[in-house]
Amino acid sequence: MRDKQTNLTPELFNYIENNFNAENDFLRTLVNNCYSEAGIPQINITGYQANFLQFIIKLIDAKNILEIGTLAGYSAISMALSGNNIKKIITIEKNTKHYNYAKQKVNEANLTDIIELVNADAKQFLKNYNKDLFDLVFVDADKPNYNNYLELVTPLLRHRGVCVFDNAFAFGFLLDSAPEKNEDSVKSILRFHKKLLARKDYFTTIVPIGDGMLLSVKVS
Repeated sequence: MRDKQTNLTPELFNYIENNFNAENDFLRTLVNNCYSEAGIPQINITGYQANFLQFIIKLIDAKNILEIGTLAGYSAISMALSGNNIKKIITIEKNTKHYNYAKQKVNEANLTDIIELVNADAKQFLKNYNKDLFDLVFVDADKPNYNNYLELVTPLLRHRGVCVFDNAFAFGFLLDSAPEKNEDSVKSILRFHKKLLARKDYFTTIVPIGDGMLLSVKVS
């Protein structure tokens, strides 16, 4: 029905997790152990979001990928496992503890030839980047800087390249008017929606999986 979204019942959710999930044993162990081993919060994308990213990679035949926000390495590793003969995934992490842990996990996954980890402020790194254009950019980092990241990656993204922004629903508080939920990270995501939708050089949609994902394809 066009006027009603189908409710995601627990049964449907379990079906999605069981059938559209890119999480293997390595990734499952990583997310289960990252907090106990390194104090890294378990706030990575879900296995079915990883499946969706792999779908986008195959759809646009992405070879050069940029990730902003490595955390424990879950999403970078899952993208590298897409089976798409990726040339390079550059993933940027400002937090040194997170960077060191992710680097260890990338090494354990035998993906050092594909995944290049960068311990830096993403804004500074992107200002100085002058190598191959990216086909896909995945952003899952500090929410108030989403628009700054978009501005910086736009000249580095090929025509018809895609940007994916996680936490489009602001942890479920996107439209919450309660003062305690109206913090800057939430308000900045709503502002980012409006800025992104107003741009003529991108066509944008939203996918309601996980905490929501904004997808923008560079059209000009």
